[in-house]
Amino acid sequence: MDEHLTPAGLVAALHAAMHHGEMPPAGTAVPAARAVEQLAEGLAPVVGPDLVCVMVGAPGVTTTFDGFDGLRRAWRDWGETFSELELIVDNVVEVPAGALVLTRQVGVTRHGGIRMAQDSAMLLRLRDGRVAAIEFHLDPELARRTGDEPPTHP
Repeated sequence: MDEHLTPAGLVAALHAAMHHGEMPPAGTAVPAARAVEQLAEGLAPVVGPDLVCVMVGAPGVTTTFDGFDGLRRAWRDWGETFSELELIVDNVVEVPAGALVLTRQVGVTRHGGIRMAQDSAMLLRLRDGRVAAIEFHLDPELARRTGDEPPTHP
């Protein structure tokens, strides 16, 4: 990926990674833990020094974690609810803030064994040509509205 990313460049790089097998192709279910590791490996060269992972459950309900260790911790915390949890990328689209990855979470709850599917989204927010934040949203429309804000500069 480019050293100084634009939203269009980030989306193009993500599509290329999917095409070349560095990311699972659209529609492919991947265990959440593996998806998080692939995300960390793929983004490592293009993240900013103060990367944050933001888990957004609803408007005003967020938890922020620092760096890739925080990304892993956030998903471990979220995943504790499930005996199985897979992520499926449906599409990657350009938004003014960076790239919006439209996803689905498919899982089985740890207690009760209830199968569930939840549309969700990941917003890769750029600042100064680097990925500054990885935001996970349970509401894809909220993620899209949030992504309509342009990239930030110091």
